[in-house]
Amino acid sequence: MFGAQMKTLGIDILDTIEQKKPSNVKELVSLIQKRVNSTLEDIETEIKNLQKKGLVSFEESTHPKEKFIAFISPRISRWFWIIITISFFSFVSIILIPESGTSLSYLRYIFAFILVAFLPGYCLTETLFPTETALDMIERLAFSIGLSFAITALVGLFLSFTPLGLTLTTSLSVLGSLVIVLALMALIRKYKIRQTLPTQ
Repeated sequence: MFGAQMKTLGIDILDTIEQKKPSNVKELVSLIQKRVNSTLEDIETEIKNLQKKGLVSFEESTHPKEKFIAFISPRISRWFWIIITISFFSFVSIILIPESGTSLSYLRYIFAFILVAFLPGYCLTETLFPTETALDMIERLAFSIGLSFAITALVGLFLSFTPLGLTLTTSLSVLGSLVIVLALMALIRKYKIRQTLPTQ
């Protein structure tokens, strides 16, 4: 599926070059973004692949300098907004949905499981390895799950020694806050790395 999408994107890029004749990569990227619903990272990766095959030839980098406010847009940093959304719904479910006595309680536990077993480790992994080439998908998934359980255990140990105590509400509240902080750290690291890449 992913390979087919990238192949289609490559065709769109070549068609755009033939029809619009952009003068530089920045202009090409802008045209492609208006034409297809793909992330900037996917577009840049496919342009590089076409360059390696000799089908596209540009001297400047595909990474135009951009402001942080543009970088955090859902189009570029979709992963960040997905994490924020899940964390938000986790908080809402903790506050509004009772622990038992209603069918919505299952929804509360689903969000709680994602928050406990995946998100903390995923955000920490993205912070430690912000580039896509640092880890493959399997390694990133393994790190995310393993680190999530380690972080959850440490949070539980910390809460057990505080007046708040270790409850579902306190543990998920602390984990949710930690996830948001780690996600912001990962976002900032990705932005800084992106800004160090050469441009025209």
